[in-house]
Amino acid sequence: MESIKRTFPLILIFLLIGCSKELSLEDEILKILESSEGKDYERVIDYDIKDDYIVVIYKSKKNEQLNIGFIKLNDGKLNWEIGIGGPELSGGDSFISDPLYVNVMIPKESGVKHVKVFGEYARQVMYSNEINYWISYTNKSPNSLDVEYIK
Repeated sequence: MESIKRTFPLILIFLLIGCSKELSLEDEILKILESSEGKDYERVIDYDIKDDYIVVIYKSKKNEQLNIGFIKLNDGKLNWEIGIGGPELSGGDSFISDPLYVNVMIPKESGVKHVKVFGEYARQVMYSNEINYWISYTNKSPNSLDVEYIK
C-alpha cells in the first residue's frame, strides 16, 4: 500500500501526459484555474503533487498575495476542490490544514536563508524578485513558534 502512495504522483503525471496529447499537465492546471478562480487568478507560480492532490500556488489578481489551490484526481479527471488566500507578498504565513497540511511562509525580514517548520527545512521557491517563499507539508498544523527563520 505504501509503494502505491509513493508511485501515485508518477502514475498521475504519465496518465495526464500520455492520455492528452493536446494539453500538458500545466495546461490542465491553467484551464482549471481559469474556469474556477478566473476572477482572482493572475498566474501560476508553482505546483506540487501530494497524494491525490495537486497543490497550486498562484498569484492573486486582486490582492498582493499568493493563493493556495487544491486540485483533486477523481475518477481519472482533475477537479477543482478549493482555493484559499495565502500570505501577502510583503510577508506573512499561511498554515492550511484541509485538505492537506500546507505551510507557505514569506518572511517579513530580509536576509532569510532558510526556514524550518517543526525542525525540518522548508523548500524555497524563488519565482522572481517580487515572489520568494518557502513551502512545507507537515502532519499537523504549526503555529508561529513552530516556524524558525534562519539568516
